[in-house]
Amino acid sequence: MAEFLDNTGISSALADLIKNSEERLYLISPYIQLTTINKKYIENADGNNLEICVIHRQDAELKHEDKIFLDSLTNVTIYACDDLHAKCYLNENAGIISTMNMYEHSQTSNWEMGVRFSKEEDTKLFNDTLKEITRIVKASQKTSKTKSAAKPQYQKQQTINPNLKNPLKKGLLGKLADSILGEAGYCIRCGEMINYGPERPFCNKCFASWAVYKNPNYREKYCHICGNKASTTKVRPVCNECYNEHFR
Repeated sequence: MAEFLDNTGISSALADLIKNSEERLYLISPYIQLTTINKKYIENADGNNLEICVIHRQDAELKHEDKIFLDSLTNVTIYACDDLHAKCYLNENAGIISTMNMYEHSQTSNWEMGVRFSKEEDTKLFNDTLKEITRIVKASQKTSKTKSAAKPQYQKQQTINPNLKNPLKKGLLGKLADSILGEAGYCIRCGEMINYGPERPFCNKCFASWAVYKNPNYREKYCHICGNKASTTKVRPVCNECYNEHFR
């Protein structure tokens, strides 16, 4: 059954929608300004090789840094649509229709409301929404990629597993920001976003599961830094690409 969402609820539901996407993801918003956490969720989703479609209003260009970020991802396609006013977010299982733009100010300052629904419980609503999204995509123009786009790299804390040598050094401001805000990482067993910490690269649930046998060389499924699927262990919780870039 469809669920009413207030401002906080929309932001939380949108994050869950992005994180739980497995096949496709539609992000439709006239005005877009991505928050840092949503960028990380989208980047993680892109690493799972699902189709991501971003649609904004034709006369409301993306911020340059957001365009660079989205163009750097492998499976993201950006469209511009004339007179777009709808705000809708949908994956293969659920959707959100709301008044909220995917815009940082809207998520933190505006008074918004919306509705979340699922394909299983609200089949007609889901299918009708998907049909309308298809019409919007057909009426939109695909934008060209920025030539200088390069995949962003998120720096991590200096405290690392002793087996990972020569960590990336940070300046005073970077260390101060880490101490206040913390850094994001990913559970190497389930891929859930957690605080960065190679000494314990698991979410609480997966750490409890790992602690039953405490095998530091047991093969896990995700990289603690980028969140992409990779063969990792507690001893070496990062993929080869992140190891070569950050610790060699």
